[in-house]
Amino acid sequence: QISAEYQSMEHPVADFAKEVMQLAVAGTGIRLSDGSTNIIPVGDAVEDAWKLHGRLVRRSLERGYYQGWDLHAAQLPSRFAATYAFYREGLPAATARLRNYVERTEGGVMDEPATARALAAFVLRGVQCGAVATEEVQLLAGVELSQLTALAHPRLAHSTSK
Repeated sequence: QISAEYQSMEHPVADFAKEVMQLAVAGTGIRLSDGSTNIIPVGDAVEDAWKLHGRLVRRSLERGYYQGWDLHAAQLPSRFAATYAFYREGLPAATARLRNYVERTEGGVMDEPATARALAAFVLRGVQCGAVATEEVQLLAGVELSQLTALAHPRLAHSTSK
């Protein structure tokens, strides 16, 4: 058991447990949610708590956890800011690589179908959370929303086309 003082979403034991869960559900369509922080942005500690929460949200997104728990409504601004920043910062590279893949042009990176699926899923999640406009996707990646969805979820696109 981890001492209360050291319990955190960032503790190595928590990271290991989450990695095992990710491995167990890989490819099943089951979505995992990362944990929460009990440091609440109230009183004099608002700015520090927002920085911590924003960093933890970003860390979760970088590790493939696209859902998390917020214990207090005052955590929503830092979640929104971290989530939007994550997708906005990654958008140029993801859409450029996706465009190269779709158009079969050469760029600095040669992507294969699984990577194109991950790129499309990243962009699609950005659209779904409101950080990315569908018009941007068409302009930057050269694909319509339906094509982006089919790239991100090929099994779903294949099963609905029958």
